[in-house]
Amino acid sequence: MVKRLLPFMITMGLVSSLFAQGDIEYPSESYLGGGIGYTPTFLLLDVAEAFPFNIVGEPASSAGLLDTSGLNFDDLDPLGTMLVLHGVEGFGNITGNWRVGAYVGLGSNSITRVDSATQETIDLKLTLMTGSASIEYVIPLFSNLEIAAGSLFGYSRSIIQFAHTAGSPSWTGQFDGTDTTNTIVALSGTFFSFQPYVALKLQFLDRAGLRMSAGYQIGSLPANKWSMNDFQKIVAPSEGSFNAVAVRVMLYLGI
Repeated sequence: MVKRLLPFMITMGLVSSLFAQGDIEYPSESYLGGGIGYTPTFLLLDVAEAFPFNIVGEPASSAGLLDTSGLNFDDLDPLGTMLVLHGVEGFGNITGNWRVGAYVGLGSNSITRVDSATQETIDLKLTLMTGSASIEYVIPLFSNLEIAAGSLFGYSRSIIQFAHTAGSPSWTGQFDGTDTTNTIVALSGTFFSFQPYVALKLQFLDRAGLRMSAGYQIGSLPANKWSMNDFQKIVAPSEGSFNAVAVRVMLYLGI
């Protein structure tokens, strides 16, 4: 019985696979399916102004981190006007031309100042991490090219790490307050971020492609939302604004 049905089953399987392949039109593959890949984000913002130290433009007499750190606004210039977030992005179709996805990224800029006379070292590191969901509408242009309009929305966390060292830190001195020559402070805060964008996806292989998007990052951290060393609430001299042009470049694997 099995031997008699075997040729029939093989024939039906071949016919079904041929009809299944014929029913799939290539344009649907240009926006259906999903993908994941490495995605750096370039935020075009003045990094020093995004993280509030003193009120921008005010003299050093205004209360802020720079008053006692030994740094000034000129020292912050090497932080630059761009922050690069290294991250991973994924996307997938849900229905019709609508697509959802997610993005996580982390980036930092830092400076170090060494006083040759006193051998004191000042380190300042600024970090921004973000986790967002995305929703977009896809319009296929050609068999391997599409354009999409959408938005990222989620939460970001900004961190300021400051270290002032003049020798080897003392283990017990860091806890009982006697080691005053070595200071380590971490300021952090979380805020909601929103980024509308337009994306262009070019599929140059069957399962690989390049996706580029340009948008505008919207997000600010109120002055009263900072925490010191994750325990104590602290009020900053000004609001931290992370509004900036954002460019993402994604090398993805998938459809």
